Amino acid sequence: MGLKKPQLLALLGALVVIVLLLMAPRTPAGKEAAKVRTMDPGQAKTQEAIALVNGQDPMRGIMMLREILAEDPDNVEAHWHLGLFSIQSGQYDKALTRFQKVLELDSVNFPDAWFYLGRTYATLDSNAQAIASLKKYRTLTQDTAIINGVDRFLLELENVK
Repeated sequence: MGLKKPQLLALLGALVVIVLLLMAPRTPAGKEAAKVRTMDPGQAKTQEAIALVNGQDPMRGIMMLREILAEDPDNVEAHWHLGLFSIQSGQYDKALTRFQKVLELDSVNFPDAWFYLGRTYATLDSNAQAIASLKKYRTLTQDTAIINGVDRFLLELENVK
């Protein structure tokens, strides 16, 4: 039992539509090019380094971030990510320095640096600085779940004093 002409045409039409959909661009024309143009080479290198750290070659990514800072000591993104990676690796003294630098360079766009600074101070048993940093962070967030978590952390720290 073969396909009749209308069924064959419908099947052929569906196949053409599928092929056209697969060949269609995924982003509107010009959007991808504009995105590439807006990312400067420093940002692209920083993103590549972060991908390496989170991927299969963490030490190469860390070295790239250090190179970025050698070229541009005020690269806040590189300081931010090196601070996060320092916490992950238990290098709290380095994390402390990195988050202080992030806040010095751009506290407006990196308010979470106050939280990580407070957390790092607490880990290093500098409770007074931890409390001050966390209280500052608490004023910068609107999320009630985060505020409640910070409040619990502050209570723990204040009870240790």
